[in-house]
Amino acid sequence: MSEDHLFEFVDEHVELSSEQHATPWTVLSVEDDPGYQQSLLNGLAALKVKDRPVECITANSATSAAAILAERSDIAVILLDVVMERDDAGLFLINTIRNVLGNNEVRIILLTGQPGMAPRLDTMRDFDVDEYWNKVDLTEDKLRTIVASNIRTWQSMTELNSARRGLQMIVEASKAITSRHNIDGFTKTVLAEISRIIGVPDSGGVACAYRNAQQLPEDSTIVAATGDFARHQQRSVKDLLEHYPSEKSAIHSLFSEAVTANEHKFDGSWSALYFTTQDVNDNHYLFLVKSPQKLLSSHISLLMVFSENVSNGFMNIALMDKLSSLAFFDSDLNVANRNWLQRQFQNSSTFDRNETIMVLVKVDDFYTCEILLGADYALGMLRQALEQLRQRLSPHFAVARLEDDTFAFLMHRSNLPDTVQLEHATELSLELEGITHKSECFIAVLDVADLDDEEPDRAIRLAEATLHAGHHAGSALQYYSPTLREELSARYLLLKELHCALNEKSGLKLKYQPKHDLRTGKIVGAEALLRWQHPFRGDLSPAIFIPVAETSGLVNKIDLFVMQQVFKDIKTLVASDIGIPVSFNVSSRDFDTPLFMEAFKVLLSEKTIDPGLLEIEITETQAMENYTIVMDVLKVIADSGVKVSIDDFGTGYSSLAHISKLSAHTLKVDQTFVKQLTGDEPENALAVIRMIKKLSDEFNTDIIAEGVENEQQRDVLLENGYHCAQGYLFSEPMPLTELISNLQNQRHH
Repeated sequence: MSEDHLFEFVDEHVELSSEQHATPWTVLSVEDDPGYQQSLLNGLAALKVKDRPVECITANSATSAAAILAERSDIAVILLDVVMERDDAGLFLINTIRNVLGNNEVRIILLTGQPGMAPRLDTMRDFDVDEYWNKVDLTEDKLRTIVASNIRTWQSMTELNSARRGLQMIVEASKAITSRHNIDGFTKTVLAEISRIIGVPDSGGVACAYRNAQQLPEDSTIVAATGDFARHQQRSVKDLLEHYPSEKSAIHSLFSEAVTANEHKFDGSWSALYFTTQDVNDNHYLFLVKSPQKLLSSHISLLMVFSENVSNGFMNIALMDKLSSLAFFDSDLNVANRNWLQRQFQNSSTFDRNETIMVLVKVDDFYTCEILLGADYALGMLRQALEQLRQRLSPHFAVARLEDDTFAFLMHRSNLPDTVQLEHATELSLELEGITHKSECFIAVLDVADLDDEEPDRAIRLAEATLHAGHHAGSALQYYSPTLREELSARYLLLKELHCALNEKSGLKLKYQPKHDLRTGKIVGAEALLRWQHPFRGDLSPAIFIPVAETSGLVNKIDLFVMQQVFKDIKTLVASDIGIPVSFNVSSRDFDTPLFMEAFKVLLSEKTIDPGLLEIEITETQAMENYTIVMDVLKVIADSGVKVSIDDFGTGYSSLAHISKLSAHTLKVDQTFVKQLTGDEPENALAVIRMIKKLSDEFNTDIIAEGVENEQQRDVLLENGYHCAQGYLFSEPMPLTELISNLQNQRHH
């Protein structure tokens, strides 16, 4: 992934100014190639955005980058290499940033020197990234422009999101200060203040009428009134005018002129004060004032000044209502959003929460539709999907949009649809512009009572984890179980402990299972097997912690640890005058990880062991899944003198043509077939055993049987030409010291 000549730089002298002491923008460069990393740093040197310098921090792996991001929230832009310690390390880090750390603000710019590993269209469709660049296309000018642009975007997004997060506190605190921050209390206060300013007694009156843009002025509804007008509250202005027949025409003309001119009008003892918030929500307010005498010019001046404050008050309330809407509602679909759902849980009583069921629905193909057909088209489909889901999941008392493609329906426990009805909601038929689309949905059902002790945000995330678990398993309908919370907590704790074990090189040990000659019973080789001596749980099998390592990007680091330890242990064996081949397992991802392959080459180049004593095992399935890469790397390994074994042979989907081209020295028959030799259908297993033996003869490779547990299995294997095996019949995995002792005893007998 090296790009030795990406940028050319000229020497420049940068004067230190006071501006450079401003808080810098932070850019994280995640790149495992030191040369290219330095090129990026040089390319961004002395860059300023809005008179603030840019500070670059670096990480050379997805794992170290994740640790940095977990501790820092001020990172504006990430320059992220796709292929690092594994071929999808960058993509996995994106998932960690967006879904685990929940950071949706940081700008992610993908950089790749191998476009084929993460095709642009697929990556932009499946991952939440902001830009995607091929390293060879990225000049210094482009780099600086891209980073500066994304820093500005990040600043805008963080400011907006910060404002939105604070809206609830601002809105609720403002409304608590005085009732005049709600429209009802505000209008009543205005009526009282107008009466006080111009001295309107009970024989006069002040009325506030509300109208929308479509209503005629006389059809406006009186929402608040004092004095002589109080009896007309909640009636129309037309009804009020009927009580003043002699003045009806003049009053009608007065407020009609006010509405038409969009300004205040005064005529003798009658006043019409007109206010609008049409720039915000298109609401209109008309105050009719009847005073006992003709208003003095001083009264009119006072009303005009006061009206400016009234106008600002209406606008402030309209803006606060709109801000509240932005904070808690999704304007695209006119439904509540995630913030609203969190507040709903926060404000609900324990009784209400215990009676609530939350149903999460993910519309599976939304992002694909958005990329291929456009955002407007996808939004139209989502509206139809929401409408159908409303019908199929009725009755519910609320619906919120959690993500672009995910909704949460809240319903009372008694209204939860049965399994058949829920499964019916997983398949939607949407029609837009004359085209019918079949859309699949994934549904998660969660009893909120099970999460009564959880904070609202964590409760929602557990619901999303349930949805993700169902989606990952291919199950369209998934019910939350309290064990999921325990499993997630246990996995997280195990991951932290595994990190510590690797960093401190504590607890991870190798054991060796001998390979025996079936004819003599002697040890002729050994396989290194990783074990974790957990401080509290004792010996842990790889089956427990390797899946966690794979999902967190640690598996390459583990394989590197195993390889380095095997080299050391072979030297220990040789020092004890023991020369048997030792094998260890690798994955196809290791072959595409520069750090691993470079370490392998360095260890071989040191010539501290005979390459013939080292054997690499890769499963048949992994060899076939990444055949092109694996075939080339295995040839290089074999040419170096290291032996190659195809592990779990017979369980993959390899073709004879592919197997014949792999540089393999040994085929290891999967233990499944060996076990079946003494099972219910031994004939089928025997046929496979014989077929693999013929293949090994044809390809001139050695053959080993795994998992031999009884003498009957051993005898059948011997009868069919197998000369080497491993399994509990002979010995369990053992520490290196015990292996050495057994081999020394074997030599003396």
